[in-house]
Amino acid sequence: MRQHHSVFKRGKQTRLPKTEDEKASPLHVDNVRPMNVGLLRGRMSETTRARFDETWRRTFDVAKLRPSSSRRVSRLQAKHAEELEMNGIAQRASGPGRSVNVPFTVVEEKEGALRQRFILWTHEANDAIEADGYEAQVPLKHVSTYLDAVHAECGSTRDLRCGFYGVEVPRGARDAFRFQDDAGDWWELTRLPMGHTCAPELMHTLTSTIAGHPDFVKTVHAVPAAVTVHTWVDNVRYAGSRKDVLEASRKVDELAARSKVTWKDADTRTASTRYEFIGVDWDHQSGKVGISARLSKKLARDLVEVRKGAMSASGLETLGGRLLHASAIVGVFVGEFYFALKFLRRLTNALNRGEKAVDQTVRLSGSVQRLLDGWVRAVLEKRRMPVTARVPSLTVFVDASLEGWGGVLVDVATNAIEVLGSRWSRKEKGLHINELEALAFELCVSAVPDKYAGGTVTVVVDNTTVQGVARKGACLRSQTLNDAVVNGLTRLRHMNISLSVRWVKSAGNPADLPSRVPLSAISDKNMADMALAVRQFLTGDMGLVV
Repeated sequence: MRQHHSVFKRGKQTRLPKTEDEKASPLHVDNVRPMNVGLLRGRMSETTRARFDETWRRTFDVAKLRPSSSRRVSRLQAKHAEELEMNGIAQRASGPGRSVNVPFTVVEEKEGALRQRFILWTHEANDAIEADGYEAQVPLKHVSTYLDAVHAECGSTRDLRCGFYGVEVPRGARDAFRFQDDAGDWWELTRLPMGHTCAPELMHTLTSTIAGHPDFVKTVHAVPAAVTVHTWVDNVRYAGSRKDVLEASRKVDELAARSKVTWKDADTRTASTRYEFIGVDWDHQSGKVGISARLSKKLARDLVEVRKGAMSASGLETLGGRLLHASAIVGVFVGEFYFALKFLRRLTNALNRGEKAVDQTVRLSGSVQRLLDGWVRAVLEKRRMPVTARVPSLTVFVDASLEGWGGVLVDVATNAIEVLGSRWSRKEKGLHINELEALAFELCVSAVPDKYAGGTVTVVVDNTTVQGVARKGACLRSQTLNDAVVNGLTRLRHMNISLSVRWVKSAGNPADLPSRVPLSAISDKNMADMALAVRQFLTGDMGLVV
């Protein structure tokens, strides 16, 4: 199976099991009830239901699939297939089905112990669905966007037990989910597998519906506006006042019972001021967040391996994902470790090109070892960070052209507008437009007056590269671009300013004009036009994508 490797997307290390793992680690299965999908579907908003129905059809409408004569070597042991049958996840089949599927297990660590997770790679169905134009819609945001919820009085979490196995495969579609074990026997799944391209979206939508997320359900079924609800595939978190959180938790448990949803036993059943969710340790009493105990332990073990001077390629890939996630939680700017990131990106590129194997040992140079060591220590030493409750205070529109840069600063309270801009030097004119946009970002952010210290700055750009780099905190393609954005972020950090970055269409960016003409050439009519563009953006009249 071809796997896409990316240091920006992985935080959990999984691998194919070795012989000793197969003997020592159990298969992660559980006999959970199939949930009542029809009941949940009836609670979805019209838009959500239409998308859900389309994704469900893509997953289980298998009439177009044709039996394949090709064969793949199975990695699934017969005892594991029998264990799936015992838990109602699979049943015996007469022979090959409509498509060729590859069953296998991966080893992962959970609560300090190893376990095996079953995967059915439905590669032929996946290829057909993706060729038909399918792109998953699973709106998981950057972890930093969830942190403000720590200012609520308390929180409550839920986690589905073996969530994917709670979705029953329709009987007429099961022959598209067949596989063979190493004894030659044929089986078919009765529950939704990990390994199908549509499975994460189906799971996330069902979980969000169960949770009463207002973006997914009819208004009558949504949690009260005073409660913040976050869902992450098959995990739920409520935050708000103790009274509201307890009421939302009571209702979701009642719905879970009616729709036959099974929660894990270890969930926070009552409103709590201290718990872990999406790798974050939430402390509502202190208003601080930190990296979870589990993530801290993993990073501490990674540090030991880094100091040995060599790690497996997969271990380094996973370390990168953990560091990026942890850095976002405790406010470590990843751009300060530019060359470590560049090393990790080159490694993942080599994995994708097949130049390195995931289990291949990679020796670390002295400089890379020091950089990774420093990055892990920076995260572990910070550990916890206060999240300051803020109100919007300044909006900064940024733009660059080949002639110069422009900025429009808008005070949120007074709507007062200040226009900035200047021409590029001869040397700067030789830079790529993305690098010029990054320099404009730095120059505009550096112009934020000191009176906004401790507030919130929203930077609005029409360049998606700069938007992405400002959110991630680093750029690996250009050190010039990286340094410009990091300098701007550092300036805001020293002012204790919280940053959000939004996108605007180029035609609606009021900073476009001062990037093209001298400030002295801007007329009163130009100022009125820029003020109108600002109002349209802030009131949402332009159909903007955020």
